[in-house]
Amino acid sequence: MRHDSVVIGSGPAGVACASALVARGITPLVLDGGVRFDPNRVESVPPPSFDLNTLPLKPIFGSLFPYAPTGAGVRLTGGVGAVPSLAVGGLSTVWGAGILPYAAEDIADWPVSAADLHPHYRAVLGFVPLAGVRDALAERFPLHVEPAALRVTPQIESLLDDLRSNEVRLRDVGVVAGRARLAVNMSKCDYLGLCLTGCPHGAVYSSAHTLDVLAAAGSIMHDAGAVVTRFEETRDGVRLSVRGASEPIVARRVYVACGALPTTRLVLASLEQDKPVVIRDSAYFTFPVLRRRLHTPRVSPSIAGNTLAQVFVAIDDDAVSSRLVHLSVYGFNDLMLRALAARAHVSERVALRVLQPLLARLLFVQGFLHSDESPGMRATMSGDELFVAPEPGNVTPRARAVLAKLRSIRAELGLDPLRPLLRVWPPGKGFHAGAVFPMREDPGPLETDILGRLSGFERVHVVDASVLPTVPGGTITLSVMANAHRIATLADES
Repeated sequence: MRHDSVVIGSGPAGVACASALVARGITPLVLDGGVRFDPNRVESVPPPSFDLNTLPLKPIFGSLFPYAPTGAGVRLTGGVGAVPSLAVGGLSTVWGAGILPYAAEDIADWPVSAADLHPHYRAVLGFVPLAGVRDALAERFPLHVEPAALRVTPQIESLLDDLRSNEVRLRDVGVVAGRARLAVNMSKCDYLGLCLTGCPHGAVYSSAHTLDVLAAAGSIMHDAGAVVTRFEETRDGVRLSVRGASEPIVARRVYVACGALPTTRLVLASLEQDKPVVIRDSAYFTFPVLRRRLHTPRVSPSIAGNTLAQVFVAIDDDAVSSRLVHLSVYGFNDLMLRALAARAHVSERVALRVLQPLLARLLFVQGFLHSDESPGMRATMSGDELFVAPEPGNVTPRARAVLAKLRSIRAELGLDPLRPLLRVWPPGKGFHAGAVFPMREDPGPLETDILGRLSGFERVHVVDASVLPTVPGGTITLSVMANAHRIATLADES
């Protein structure tokens, strides 16, 4: 059967692309690996822990179904933290839901400007819920739509009070901070504190939600379980080879949105390219901090509320990095309690009582650097598999510089970073990776034009993070969706 448009992948980029096509009056066919959560086949996954020495894959409802250890044609070597997905909704089924757009200066060297993306940010936020507030972040990171405000715990409100009181001083030293912006549906949130392990009400957005709405309305066709292994552009259209299918799928135009690792495999296999390529990464590091206030509001699992990131911090200081550094701050949650109880060799009930002064002051921070200052991953095709290995590089000194910066303004932040517990994770562990086939005004080999087309292709568009020119340190998903929406909107104009 011949189709007008086929979207390969149902993660955030694929759904944003499909939504743009639907807005143009097109009914696209969406292909994906088709894996969904099955409560009858939950893997035996150890309870999630908050161990700073190991950071296992995040389960959802006790399952690791979003990750694809096999079947995606990707082989990971030691020292790689990235994982492909064959899930309906991709990794958005298990993400942290942060949706801050890229700052204009983060993408000033792209062939696509922040202004070019603005209408597509707004379009995406028309179906992705935005929880946040208008605060100090808005000047550099536009809201684009009016958000809904999630309730915060007394612990986080205390931190936000300190940040607001010192907003001018922080700005003077190149730091801007505010409430985290999250893809959370307020109407479904009951503040159960289960955000990190699986919201039973589906309040945390997944692109599978939008996919199912579009499919139910008949706006798209969805073929779950169709894994595309190659594409070929001919005079008649684009032919897609699908694993296990007796005949190829033919389309007038194809949009590739499999995610950085599977898309790299698909493109290299289709081009019969065996030379290595680099998957760029935003280096990921973590560390705990202690509130400087000795008397802080009491914490407990019963009042944990929303346990996703609660505060975003951006650092603009050339002494630390030539690019913006982004931090996501997490408040108390049951994983912290579980970890401290395990280290103290006491029950969680005892730990909550005895360690209350520590738990009330303890916060956890995730940090991200720009890909220009981060080692990436080297990917090479061998047979039908993509082998991915880490590139050498040491970002520990720069991560330490971030902590030194925070320590220099600890009075204004109201936080003391715990430097001995800093961890720098392997490339890909933060799941902010891409820029494999970067968009260029004048693309060279294995680069793409501003519509995500590789040299020699007119009707195959790569639309996911693989075509970002760089990977800034900020949250990646909203900008990937906006760019995918932009490409699908403009694809027939040139």
